[in-house]
Amino acid sequence: MGGKASLIMILGFAYIFSIYQSNMGNVTTRSLDNYAEYYSKVIAREIAVSGMNIIAAKIYSDSSWRHEFTVAFQGGWLTIEFGNETDTLEVFSIGRYIDVRDTVIAYFGYTSSGESLLLQYTLYTAHENGLAWTNGDTVWGQLHTNGVLNHKNNSSIVFYGKVSAGKNISGNPKTSKTQFLGGYEVGVYLPEVDNMNRLINAAASGGYVFPAPEDTMKLEFKSTGNVIVYQNGIALHPDPGIALSSLTSNGAIYSAGPVEIQGGSVNTSMTGITVGSGSNVIFKEAIQYSDNPETNPNSDDFIGIVAWNDIIFDNTVKTNWYLQGALMAINGSMSAVVMDKSGIFNYYGSIYQNTRGNAKMFQSFMKKYKHDDRFNENSPPFFPGPLSGTPRLRLLSWWE
Repeated sequence: MGGKASLIMILGFAYIFSIYQSNMGNVTTRSLDNYAEYYSKVIAREIAVSGMNIIAAKIYSDSSWRHEFTVAFQGGWLTIEFGNETDTLEVFSIGRYIDVRDTVIAYFGYTSSGESLLLQYTLYTAHENGLAWTNGDTVWGQLHTNGVLNHKNNSSIVFYGKVSAGKNISGNPKTSKTQFLGGYEVGVYLPEVDNMNRLINAAASGGYVFPAPEDTMKLEFKSTGNVIVYQNGIALHPDPGIALSSLTSNGAIYSAGPVEIQGGSVNTSMTGITVGSGSNVIFKEAIQYSDNPETNPNSDDFIGIVAWNDIIFDNTVKTNWYLQGALMAINGSMSAVVMDKSGIFNYYGSIYQNTRGNAKMFQSFMKKYKHDDRFNENSPPFFPGPLSGTPRLRLLSWWE
């Protein structure tokens, strides 16, 4: 009897272990299936997101571009489709990997005018130069760089608008102390500015061209809508100056040499003005609008300041700045005269710079940037940009 009991016990254990082994095999198979399905979903989603970034960059540079296609992409397939188009453009980016499909949908709207694409950003930098946002820096509005956005990983650094970067954002924004309150996106490249030809031509045809480019053109603005133009320290139009509308009928002002801004209150009774320099622009004093758009969003005062090279702030004496307007350094940087001299830079408008300034110069300012939302629909006349003078598309919403 004992032998039979032992045999039955052995057969029972063998049966139990066979069932266990079968269940373990099923669990392993299901785990592999789940992992494969998850991997396929991730790849399909990445294909769709990448495709939408590519198409967004394309229609930003050419708002008339419409081309539906399906191509092999990242081991799967990418399909781009366009939906109904009235006052908005609907775009579908479809990623497929094996038998998994994911779709990203974006809606783009036309602006009512053809202002520069880049004016929708509080700050655009093409090349970061390895510099980092530091403690106390704050940006209201969209921020973009074509390079790597670096930050000091400090909770006092706050980005209220969306942050986009072409190459990367240092650290993980999800876990960093730096506050990315408006969200972020990597892999977005925007075109760079390489000329101010429209401004130069407009200045020569109804605008104002400084007669002595070998000298520095100095401008002092008056709240009356006048401006005093200096050459070699001598006022070409003595105080109270000349009306901006008399100096330039179309708002374009240009000098092939350096331009020095003496400060003042900008009152533009026309559609605004844009001042261009074929060299550097030096700010001796800050400028603000006579009709402050921070308190009156219907203000019709507009000014653009464009330098072929650098925009330099003379902080020899003045350390704290409050400035309004659209600034652009086509081939240069925003910088300051004195290195390692701290101060506060309060700014309201939109800035474009090719390269971040010297770390010991403009980096020494605590920066407070706020976007002038009027630039979403309007711009200073002949302000440079990839799509100046033509209607353009801007992102309204994005669904994943």
